[in-house]
Amino acid sequence: MLLCKSLYALDYVNKNVNIGILVDVSSTVVGGSQNFTILDSTGKKLKFSKGTITLSCTQEGIKVNSYSLHAPITIFPSNNIIFVNSQAYNGYLCIKKLKNKMTVINVLAIEEYLKGVLPREVGASWPIEALKSQAVISRTYTIANFNKHKDQGFDLCSTTHCQVYGGLSHHTHLTNQAVNETNREVLTYKDKVIQAVFHATCGGHTDSPEYVWNWQDIPHYLKGRKCGYCNNAPYITWEQVLDEHFINEKLSQNNKIGKIKKINIKGKTSAKAAKEVEIVHSKGSINLNAYQFRILVDPWKIKSHTFESIKVKNDKIYFKGKGWGHKVGLCQEGTKGMAQKGKTYKKILLYFYPKTKIETIKFI
Repeated sequence: MLLCKSLYALDYVNKNVNIGILVDVSSTVVGGSQNFTILDSTGKKLKFSKGTITLSCTQEGIKVNSYSLHAPITIFPSNNIIFVNSQAYNGYLCIKKLKNKMTVINVLAIEEYLKGVLPREVGASWPIEALKSQAVISRTYTIANFNKHKDQGFDLCSTTHCQVYGGLSHHTHLTNQAVNETNREVLTYKDKVIQAVFHATCGGHTDSPEYVWNWQDIPHYLKGRKCGYCNNAPYITWEQVLDEHFINEKLSQNNKIGKIKKINIKGKTSAKAAKEVEIVHSKGSINLNAYQFRILVDPWKIKSHTFESIKVKNDKIYFKGKGWGHKVGLCQEGTKGMAQKGKTYKKILLYFYPKTKIETIKFI
């Protein structure tokens, strides 16, 4: 998870955001429930009635059914709803081409984008105060990370690398309410929008980012905090068994290592996460940042770097740990627990991001 450390001043912010929903694809199906228009880079315009069309890459540009168009192309639905591979999205599409692949970008208002984020990032049936907390930090994160994928031609992707985004198809009444009731609210520190990182479950204590991303200047609002509200969360504790060969193969992409004999936990943070792991193997040993080790192996299989134990036995490696995610910033399951105890979203946010302020931005 790469983060942009430059923070935005609390000023006028572009109301739209560009989300890469499909990257490097050869073809896709788009359509509308009402009429839509396609415009290419030369000004050529095509009009379609409701239904679907197929877009595919050619050496010359982008083929739309039997028409050849010059990239980039823009697709404007008459009712502000467009479908991509049967998934509905608000706003419009921009299709860019690099070599013989396409990137499909959804351009829409930030407030509408957030309505497609919340149901994918947290439980749509969570208490409203927890959902409002997520709405504020997702809005803050969006603004602080504009241009995160600038080299690919959009702002944010639709995966866990940025924020998970599912579009209009995933909207729910309660998550929409949370976005609406926190309209334009963001977290600031010293008059700038903060880097509002968050994770699923801290396992009891959030951590400071220097153990994860090697930041030198740590803002006060991201220093580790005791949580204690995620004790009933899924994956508060977890176990995983992986083949030694699987881990060896993953690690050998960046390091030449032999057969793994032992993995030692080297040092603990104040939040009880591992600082480093020592991989003892048949050709020697290497030390890796514990978080980077997790990412290199598989962050879905190894839920966190808060390791309680790691044992190697009979070509299997046995992990025991706590929590899910990088542990920095807000604990999502912790917000649920706090909301269940009657805490408001403002108290929740100021607990996980101390000394910040909740302010209202202006869109242009």
